[in-house]
Amino acid sequence: MKIAICDDDRVFHSTIERFSTLYAIEKSREVYTKHFNCGEALPIPNEFDVIVMDYEMGGMNGIETAKKLRAAKSDAVIIFISAYPEAALESFEVNTFRFLRKPLEKRKFFKALDDYFISFDRNSIVKFNTHEGGFTLKVDDIIYLEGNRGHTTIRTRDKYYCVYETLKKAAARIPGNKFVRCHKTFVANLAHVKSHSYDKVVFDNDEKAEIGRTYSRNFKDKLQNYIMQYNEGQNQ
Repeated sequence: MKIAICDDDRVFHSTIERFSTLYAIEKSREVYTKHFNCGEALPIPNEFDVIVMDYEMGGMNGIETAKKLRAAKSDAVIIFISAYPEAALESFEVNTFRFLRKPLEKRKFFKALDDYFISFDRNSIVKFNTHEGGFTLKVDDIIYLEGNRGHTTIRTRDKYYCVYETLKKAAARIPGNKFVRCHKTFVANLAHVKSHSYDKVVFDNDEKAEIGRTYSRNFKDKLQNYIMQYNEGQNQ
Protein backbone atom coordinates (compact mmCIF):
# COMPACT_ATOMS: atom_id res chain seq x y z
CA MET A 1 0.00 0.00 0.00
CA LYS A 2 1.31 3.43 -0.99
CA ILE A 3 0.29 6.28 1.29
CA ALA A 4 0.65 9.98 0.53
CA ILE A 5 0.86 12.18 3.64
CA CYS A 6 -0.19 15.73 2.87
CA ASP A 7 -0.05 18.62 5.35
CA ASP A 8 2.04 21.63 6.31
CA ASP A 9 2.49 20.43 9.91
CA ARG A 10 5.62 18.42 10.77
CA VAL A 11 3.96 16.84 13.80
CA PHE A 12 1.15 15.57 11.56
CA HIS A 13 3.70 13.98 9.21
CA SER A 14 5.61 12.41 12.08
CA THR A 15 2.46 10.93 13.63
CA ILE A 16 1.15 9.41 10.39
CA GLU A 17 4.60 8.07 9.49
CA ARG A 18 4.96 6.43 12.92
CA PHE A 19 1.48 4.92 12.88
CA SER A 20 1.99 3.66 9.29
CA THR A 21 5.25 1.97 10.26
CA LEU A 22 3.65 0.34 13.30
CA TYR A 23 0.72 -0.83 11.17
CA ALA A 24 3.06 -2.43 8.62
CA ILE A 25 4.89 -4.29 11.40
CA GLU A 26 1.85 -5.41 13.38
CA LYS A 27 -0.24 -6.40 10.36
CA SER A 28 2.56 -7.86 8.22
CA ARG A 29 1.74 -5.44 5.40
CA GLU A 30 3.97 -3.64 2.92
CA VAL A 31 3.38 0.06 3.47
CA TYR A 32 5.25 2.86 1.71
CA THR A 33 4.83 6.54 2.53
CA LYS A 34 5.70 9.77 0.75
CA HIS A 35 5.40 13.27 2.18
CA PHE A 36 3.94 16.45 0.67
CA ASN A 37 3.72 19.77 2.49
CA CYS A 38 0.69 21.16 0.62
CA GLY A 39 -2.11 20.20 -1.72
CA GLU A 40 -0.41 21.87 -4.67
CA ALA A 41 2.62 19.58 -4.26
CA LEU A 42 0.54 16.41 -4.51
CA PRO A 43 1.05 14.98 -8.03
CA ILE A 44 -2.06 14.63 -10.15
CA PRO A 45 -2.59 12.03 -11.42
CA ASN A 46 -0.77 9.94 -8.84
CA GLU A 47 -0.11 6.32 -7.99
CA PHE A 48 -1.09 6.37 -4.31
CA ASP A 49 -3.61 3.96 -2.84
CA VAL A 50 -4.39 6.14 0.19
CA ILE A 51 -4.03 9.89 0.71
CA VAL A 52 -4.00 11.06 4.32
CA MET A 53 -4.36 14.80 4.68
CA ASP A 54 -5.49 17.54 6.99
CA TYR A 55 -8.56 19.61 6.24
CA GLU A 56 -6.70 22.84 7.05
CA MET A 57 -3.50 23.46 5.07
CA GLY A 58 -1.67 26.47 3.72
CA GLY A 59 -2.72 27.26 0.16
CA MET A 60 -5.32 24.76 -1.05
CA ASN A 61 -7.22 23.19 1.82
CA GLY A 62 -8.02 19.49 1.98
CA ILE A 63 -11.41 19.73 0.32
CA GLU A 64 -10.05 21.79 -2.59
CA THR A 65 -7.21 19.29 -3.01
CA ALA A 66 -9.65 16.37 -2.96
CA LYS A 67 -11.87 18.05 -5.57
CA LYS A 68 -8.84 18.49 -7.79
CA LEU A 69 -8.01 14.78 -7.38
CA ARG A 70 -11.55 13.69 -8.22
CA ALA A 71 -11.70 16.00 -11.23
CA ALA A 72 -8.58 14.22 -12.51
CA LYS A 73 -10.43 10.87 -12.11
CA SER A 74 -8.28 9.78 -9.17
CA ASP A 75 -9.82 6.85 -7.28
CA ALA A 76 -7.35 7.04 -4.40
CA VAL A 77 -8.85 6.51 -0.96
CA ILE A 78 -8.93 9.78 0.99
CA ILE A 79 -8.66 9.88 4.78
CA PHE A 80 -9.19 13.31 6.29
CA ILE A 81 -7.82 14.13 9.72
CA SER A 82 -9.01 17.34 11.30
CA ALA A 83 -9.67 19.12 14.58
CA TYR A 84 -12.86 20.54 13.03
CA PRO A 85 -15.70 17.96 13.19
CA GLU A 86 -17.99 20.35 11.30
CA ALA A 87 -15.82 19.70 8.23
CA ALA A 88 -16.93 16.06 8.12
CA LEU A 89 -20.15 16.76 6.21
CA GLU A 90 -18.36 18.72 3.50
CA SER A 91 -15.78 15.95 3.13
CA PHE A 92 -18.42 13.52 1.87
CA GLU A 93 -18.79 15.63 -1.28
CA VAL A 94 -15.45 14.22 -2.48
CA ASN A 95 -16.15 10.58 -1.60
CA THR A 96 -14.05 10.58 1.56
CA PHE A 97 -13.34 7.12 2.91
CA ARG A 98 -12.85 8.14 6.56
CA PHE A 99 -12.90 11.35 8.58
CA LEU A 100 -10.82 11.10 11.77
CA ARG A 101 -10.57 13.71 14.47
CA LYS A 102 -7.44 15.17 16.00
CA PRO A 103 -5.69 14.26 18.16
CA LEU A 104 -5.40 11.10 16.10
CA GLU A 105 -5.67 7.78 17.94
CA LYS A 106 -3.58 4.87 16.69
CA ARG A 107 -6.52 2.49 17.12
CA LYS A 108 -8.77 4.53 14.86
CA PHE A 109 -6.07 4.98 12.22
CA PHE A 110 -5.42 1.21 12.21
CA LYS A 111 -9.17 0.58 11.90
CA ALA A 112 -9.37 2.90 8.89
CA LEU A 113 -6.54 1.02 7.14
CA ASP A 114 -8.09 -2.33 8.06
CA ASP A 115 -11.38 -1.19 6.54
CA TYR A 116 -9.55 -0.08 3.41
CA PHE A 117 -8.02 -3.53 2.93
CA ILE A 118 -11.33 -5.27 3.58
CA SER A 119 -13.07 -3.03 1.04
CA PHE A 120 -10.23 -3.40 -1.45
CA ASP A 121 -10.22 -7.20 -1.20
CA ARG A 122 -13.98 -7.41 -1.69
CA ASN A 123 -14.17 -5.10 -4.67
CA SER A 124 -10.94 -5.72 -6.56
CA ILE A 125 -10.66 -7.79 -9.69
CA VAL A 126 -7.74 -9.62 -11.23
CA LYS A 127 -7.00 -10.34 -14.88
CA PHE A 128 -5.61 -13.61 -16.21
CA ASN A 129 -4.54 -14.56 -19.73
CA THR A 130 -5.06 -17.78 -21.67
CA HIS A 131 -4.32 -18.85 -25.23
CA GLU A 132 -7.94 -18.00 -26.06
CA GLY A 133 -7.72 -14.49 -24.56
CA GLY A 134 -7.95 -12.73 -21.22
CA PHE A 135 -10.61 -12.88 -18.53
CA THR A 136 -11.21 -11.16 -15.20
CA LEU A 137 -12.42 -12.50 -11.88
CA LYS A 138 -13.48 -10.86 -8.65
CA VAL A 139 -10.81 -11.62 -6.09
CA ASP A 140 -13.40 -12.56 -3.50
CA ASP A 141 -14.88 -15.20 -5.84
CA ILE A 142 -11.63 -17.18 -6.02
CA ILE A 143 -11.61 -20.11 -3.58
CA TYR A 144 -8.16 -21.49 -4.32
CA LEU A 145 -5.43 -21.84 -6.92
CA GLU A 146 -3.91 -25.24 -7.71
CA GLY A 147 -0.62 -25.56 -9.54
CA ASN A 148 0.30 -28.44 -11.83
CA ARG A 149 3.71 -28.04 -13.44
CA GLY A 150 3.44 -25.18 -15.93
CA HIS A 151 -0.23 -24.33 -15.50
CA THR A 152 -2.60 -23.26 -12.71
CA THR A 153 -6.24 -24.11 -12.07
CA ILE A 154 -8.31 -21.32 -10.52
CA ARG A 155 -11.38 -22.53 -8.64
CA THR A 156 -14.42 -20.29 -8.15
CA ARG A 157 -17.80 -21.33 -6.75
CA ASP A 158 -19.18 -22.39 -10.11
CA LYS A 159 -16.26 -22.89 -12.46
CA TYR A 160 -12.66 -23.99 -13.03
CA TYR A 161 -10.31 -21.80 -15.06
CA CYS A 162 -6.97 -22.94 -16.43
CA VAL A 163 -4.12 -20.50 -17.06
CA TYR A 164 -0.78 -21.45 -18.57
CA GLU A 165 1.52 -19.98 -15.95
CA THR A 166 3.08 -21.26 -12.75
CA LEU A 167 1.27 -21.15 -9.42
CA LYS A 168 3.76 -18.59 -8.13
CA LYS A 169 3.16 -16.26 -11.06
CA ALA A 170 -0.63 -16.66 -10.99
CA ALA A 171 -0.79 -16.02 -7.24
CA ALA A 172 1.36 -12.90 -7.60
CA ARG A 173 -1.38 -11.32 -9.73
CA ILE A 174 -3.82 -11.32 -6.81
CA PRO A 175 -3.82 -8.24 -4.56
CA GLY A 176 -4.35 -8.28 -0.83
CA ASN A 177 -2.93 -10.63 1.78
CA LYS A 178 -5.63 -13.24 2.30
CA PHE A 179 -4.25 -15.69 -0.26
CA VAL A 180 -1.75 -17.97 1.47
CA ARG A 181 0.09 -21.04 0.27
CA CYS A 182 -0.90 -24.11 2.28
CA HIS A 183 0.91 -26.65 0.11
CA LYS A 184 3.45 -26.52 -2.69
CA THR A 185 0.59 -26.96 -5.15
CA PHE A 186 -2.16 -24.94 -3.40
CA VAL A 187 -2.80 -21.28 -2.57
CA ALA A 188 -5.91 -20.83 -0.41
CA ASN A 189 -8.22 -17.85 -0.06
CA LEU A 190 -8.56 -17.49 3.72
CA ALA A 191 -12.03 -16.00 3.28
CA HIS A 192 -13.23 -19.36 1.91
CA VAL A 193 -11.68 -21.61 4.55
CA LYS A 194 -14.40 -23.39 6.54
CA SER A 195 -12.18 -25.52 8.78
CA HIS A 196 -8.83 -27.25 8.94
CA SER A 197 -7.02 -30.11 10.65
CA TYR A 198 -3.30 -30.65 11.05
CA ASP A 199 -2.93 -31.75 7.39
CA LYS A 200 -6.13 -30.72 5.56
CA VAL A 201 -8.03 -27.53 4.83
CA VAL A 202 -11.74 -27.61 4.02
CA PHE A 203 -13.17 -24.84 1.87
CA ASP A 204 -16.71 -23.51 2.04
CA ASN A 205 -17.63 -25.50 -1.09
CA ASP A 206 -16.55 -28.66 0.84
CA GLU A 207 -13.54 -29.29 -1.37
CA LYS A 208 -10.27 -30.04 0.41
CA ALA A 209 -6.58 -29.37 0.02
CA GLU A 210 -3.55 -30.72 1.80
CA ILE A 211 -1.52 -28.64 4.23
CA GLY A 212 2.17 -29.29 3.66
CA ARG A 213 4.57 -29.44 6.58
CA THR A 214 6.70 -26.65 5.15
CA TYR A 215 3.71 -24.31 4.90
CA SER A 216 1.68 -25.42 7.93
CA ARG A 217 2.83 -22.92 10.54
CA ASN A 218 2.69 -19.87 8.29
CA PHE A 219 -0.70 -20.88 6.87
CA LYS A 220 -2.29 -21.41 10.28
CA ASP A 221 -0.79 -18.22 11.70
CA LYS A 222 -2.07 -16.18 8.75
CA LEU A 223 -5.50 -17.82 9.04
CA GLN A 224 -5.69 -16.98 12.75
CA ASN A 225 -4.62 -13.40 12.11
CA TYR A 226 -7.21 -13.07 9.35
CA ILE A 227 -10.00 -14.36 11.60
CA MET A 228 -8.99 -12.00 14.41
CA GLN A 229 -8.78 -9.02 12.04
CA TYR A 230 -12.17 -9.80 10.54
CA ASN A 231 -13.81 -10.16 13.95
CA GLU A 232 -12.28 -6.90 15.17
CA GLY A 233 -13.63 -5.16 12.07
CA GLN A 234 -17.11 -6.54 12.71
CA ASN A 235 -17.15 -5.57 16.38
CA GLN A 236 -15.90 -2.00 16.13
